[in-house]
Amino acid sequence: MQHVVSSQDGEKGRLPQTSSVGKIVLLFVPLTALVSSCGGGGDGSSAMSPILQVGMQRQYTGTTTRTVVYADPTASLQINTLIYSLIETQTVQQASADATADFDVHADYAYTVVQDPGVGTVPISESVDNYENLLTSGDTQTVSVVGQKVVEVSNDETSNALGNGPYTETSTTTSAYQTPRDNFSYPLQTGATLTSPQSDTQTIVFTDVNASGSAPSNGANVGYTITRSENDDGSYSYQTAYVNGSTFARTQNADGSGNQTFTKAASISTTTLGLPATVSGATSIPITVRVDSTQTTTTDYSAADWYPDGGSPSSPLVLATRNVVGPTSSLPAECTGAVLRPNIDEIDTTTTSLNPIGASYSSTKTRNFSAGDGATICQLSSETVSSYDLETGELVSTTTTTTTTVLSAINY
Repeated sequence: MQHVVSSQDGEKGRLPQTSSVGKIVLLFVPLTALVSSCGGGGDGSSAMSPILQVGMQRQYTGTTTRTVVYADPTASLQINTLIYSLIETQTVQQASADATADFDVHADYAYTVVQDPGVGTVPISESVDNYENLLTSGDTQTVSVVGQKVVEVSNDETSNALGNGPYTETSTTTSAYQTPRDNFSYPLQTGATLTSPQSDTQTIVFTDVNASGSAPSNGANVGYTITRSENDDGSYSYQTAYVNGSTFARTQNADGSGNQTFTKAASISTTTLGLPATVSGATSIPITVRVDSTQTTTTDYSAADWYPDGGSPSSPLVLATRNVVGPTSSLPAECTGAVLRPNIDEIDTTTTSLNPIGASYSSTKTRNFSAGDGATICQLSSETVSSYDLETGELVSTTTTTTTTVLSAINY
């Protein structure tokens, strides 16, 4: 469910699951920066303790609400809401020799479902390993994140409704950051800003089976393996190998154009996305679908322009920016009950992601309240994901997710 509250301003994420059999996929963008600060405005101190060291332990509690609203509801596509609580236990460990980092910031999550939507997925558990280094220069300290491993376990409620479940989804995502995620230098300076690089490579292994090892009868979430590469400009490519022998490949270019190919035993379907064009004052996005089977068919579409900038793909397509707002004397009401620490600063993060070939746009805002010893005290996050029909450009659904986490215990 991607809620890690990093010991420093780290980042986590994974590729959304890709369905190939007509199931609407909501693309949750994995680029929310979860940050912590040191500070009270950056007064500087050479006697400052390390902001990252083996043995640090923190525990967080929180709640998440996710609501999906369909633009054109049907009997099978109804407004639904998922609410769950979480407990995160975080420990800083010595990283293994093959991790190419000194520290492993390990977090285990336990989830309790408060409101089950009956569709989609609901979380069971999760573990996250962020591989980090501590860089020092004079009186300053900086944390650099070089990779990550995430293991998520969820119930597939959509398939469970068909019977013979429960069906349990398990995904293991291993990421290596080609450009390390360097973070704010400590002591923190009010007004400092950062943009997060996107370059990484990923391997994702996914299964969805019941207790006997059988996949859902609708075949919507068969097992697969994905190899993926993303660049700092938001362009990416990946290849998916399904356990049933089918394959899927997608490429998104930095200018917003792209293509994807789904190969089955008896057919190959290729979709090509062009750049927006304006004709008679109206902007549309050209789509071409070619299907090679017993015969070849090619269909051209003009999708309505749904890009947020009025026909101009954003550049870069994905952008995460962070800003040190500065010291705060009080916390929002949502942070009530958090364990307080001295010298609390606020860091705000804004992340936008345009995924043209995936037909989605997301915007996430995060407020992080962090103590002078590097501990996140409270974090408030709100994400909105709009998903569109690739061939028409019509809005399909809007998903809003809000999460609140507070520090409940600390030991170091």
